[in-house]
Amino acid sequence: MKIPYIKYIETLVAGGYKPQQVCNDLESIGISTRLDIVNYVSEVMRTNNPEQFEEKSPDPLWLHELGIEKMYSYKFQVPLPPGVSGIEGAFKVLNDPLMYRLITSMAMANMNEEDIELIVNGKYDIEYASEDINEFVNYFFNVKDWTIVNKQKYVETVKVPELKNAYKLALKGDKDYLLWKLGAAPEKSFDIMLKDMMVDSYYNFKERAKGDPELAQKWGTLAVKLTDRLEKLEKETHEKQDMFADIQFQIKNSPTSSEDGKTLDSNKPDLNVNVSINNKDVPHISELAKDD
Repeated sequence: MKIPYIKYIETLVAGGYKPQQVCNDLESIGISTRLDIVNYVSEVMRTNNPEQFEEKSPDPLWLHELGIEKMYSYKFQVPLPPGVSGIEGAFKVLNDPLMYRLITSMAMANMNEEDIELIVNGKYDIEYASEDINEFVNYFFNVKDWTIVNKQKYVETVKVPELKNAYKLALKGDKDYLLWKLGAAPEKSFDIMLKDMMVDSYYNFKERAKGDPELAQKWGTLAVKLTDRLEKLEKETHEKQDMFADIQFQIKNSPTSSEDGKTLDSNKPDLNVNVSINNKDVPHISELAKDD
């Protein structure tokens, strides 16, 4: 079975932790795991890269290839080029039940990190930077390459009812409904939700511009990100409309179709092809929130 916090385990193993020490560390931050799982990860890492465990510290290039250099730098106080930005924020998310459920559910539903960040900041907590969310997902809930079967198996091991129910809902694929159930999208399409958040961010920026410049800067940055996402969304919408219009044109002008849209081949079933375009439609969030 796959586990979402594998990168954190790899960090501790790379730092010389024995399997039981890894389990103890995980327990201290609220994550329970099986010793045999940690044993397996440790054995694979040590077997495949024995030279990394013969020196006092592993090669920074190897840490980079594993994608664990930031956490390694943070945990073992070893300065590395990427620094440690986002790591403290990742631990903060880990200890925030509301944010943990929201972010992990969206990750389970294959929403990309850009949209996760915008929803978290716009609807809940401006204090979480994009790096906080990215590092949390990387080290504590990394399910990017999981198949639906991998996710289903993991969900069956989740003991917290609220999380299990949210994850099962996420696996059904209806992201609009998932966000509504999580309280993040009350009966609004994704583009309308982004516009509302952009307006809120703008006025929060204006309100705090004189009294709290630092917080105002965060709201201003969020407003800009929301504007960029809306522009990207509008472009995606037009591209989809152009694609469907082209399909409609080809169907209507197909040599195998008559003017009323029915097939000319009497040996085939009578099919009525109907492709409609509504310029006011926007893509469903399940399409917008796919991984890039």
